[in-house]
Amino acid sequence: MSESADIDGKTVLQCIVPPQPSDRKPFRVGKGGPAYIRSGDGDYELDPNEEQLLVSQRGVPKHDRAPVEGASVERDLDPDLLEQYLEQERSQSGRLARLPLEDQLIRTNVVAPETGEPTVAAIYALGIHPQQFLPLNVKAHVTRGPNDPKAMRMRDRQEFTGPVPDLLEAVVEWVTDHLQTTTIFTDGHGKDVPELPTLAIREIVANALVHRDLSPASMLAYTQVVKHPDKLIVVNPGGLWGLTESELGNTGPRARNPVLYRMCTAVKTPKGHRVIEASATGIPAVREALHDAFLPAPYFKDRVIDFQAILTSSTMLSEEDLAWATNLPGGEVFSTAQRHALIRMRNGETLTNASYRQEFPMDSTQARAELQQLVEFGLATTRGQAGGTVYSFRQEDTPAPAKPQPSASVPAQPQTRSYLRSEEKIALIRKTLHDAGQPLTKREISERTGMSYGQINPTLKEMEKQGTIVFTEKQWNARNQRYALAGEQGE
Repeated sequence: MSESADIDGKTVLQCIVPPQPSDRKPFRVGKGGPAYIRSGDGDYELDPNEEQLLVSQRGVPKHDRAPVEGASVERDLDPDLLEQYLEQERSQSGRLARLPLEDQLIRTNVVAPETGEPTVAAIYALGIHPQQFLPLNVKAHVTRGPNDPKAMRMRDRQEFTGPVPDLLEAVVEWVTDHLQTTTIFTDGHGKDVPELPTLAIREIVANALVHRDLSPASMLAYTQVVKHPDKLIVVNPGGLWGLTESELGNTGPRARNPVLYRMCTAVKTPKGHRVIEASATGIPAVREALHDAFLPAPYFKDRVIDFQAILTSSTMLSEEDLAWATNLPGGEVFSTAQRHALIRMRNGETLTNASYRQEFPMDSTQARAELQQLVEFGLATTRGQAGGTVYSFRQEDTPAPAKPQPSASVPAQPQTRSYLRSEEKIALIRKTLHDAGQPLTKREISERTGMSYGQINPTLKEMEKQGTIVFTEKQWNARNQRYALAGEQGE
């Protein structure tokens, strides 16, 4: 699909190309030409290894069913983990439960029928030490903080080994040990609150372990966990399979490694927690946990050869900041990232598109839209243009836009109205438009009502939903946009 818009006298064409099926990738420029990947704001040519990875993702992956040469059930699988898995499988099938153990191991994909050796999934999920055969380890480190020496690039490097349940528990414990905490007092009692909710950390790490690519093209790559001062980044080898970024958490489970996934629904960590708690609930649980903690939504990026998940902790907020942010005029329209940005600007900071994306990972188009929305609601002002736009907080006593010289036909501006109920704002704008007898700009409405942009914008949107106003221009935020009461615009 495509749309066009007139901007500064020039026509801009916007095209949206939907994601294509994995069995048709990679797409090339011309016959036999290069293939590219979109990363950030640039296009980069795929190297041979990346193309091989895309080719390996055609069709349903079966790499987790491959036998592990030289391994055996008796010597290399943990008896307790194996029994946890077989017990679940037997409980779901009476026919399977009546088979001999040797047949059970084959039919549950613990061993490969052609060789009798344990499968990749069994070694990775149920093995005593999977890294004896497969380099499926996890590497973690903390980046240099603001108070660390400049010569230091990273610290607290750690490498984790063991089966999936052990990896999950060890990595989550390592991350929580490196979180900042703040103390919140309620009813005279102090409570330590970590910068990121443990549930969100656990689900992101579990997804990285279970959904990593197990094909030969990615086998030598490892899962990475990086703790920044204000972010946690988890990267697993292999991009998304069977779904797109926008479908994450909104569709049923589509496991890249179906056998491994099933095993991980049965086995538990040393502390008794299941690796996968419930099917297709992980990403929604992460989003909910971050929302409840007043933190930005997780950022996911499919980079073809790997998949990146970022949790942003931002700065610990005071109770005053939180109280102020919950009463912003944007209501439920603003994202948590926008609210954090407003708090920062309110405390004297300025933002650009680049600094906003650095703080809250997203693409430049989304960042521009979110920052411009703060301007539309009258909560931020801008200076500069194009790539040099700087956003700052609009103080209460800052006049909205520059006003023309008053004339006899324009009534004196009333005092700024600090608070009006929703129905009062609608009634006031209706009366102003009716009395004017002609469409008015947002600036003219502000001048005649004394309402701020933060009061006007959501009210106009509500009136649009009710069908009580119409626009003179197609685009909501057109530079010469005017508003009129429905049925009166032609009078």
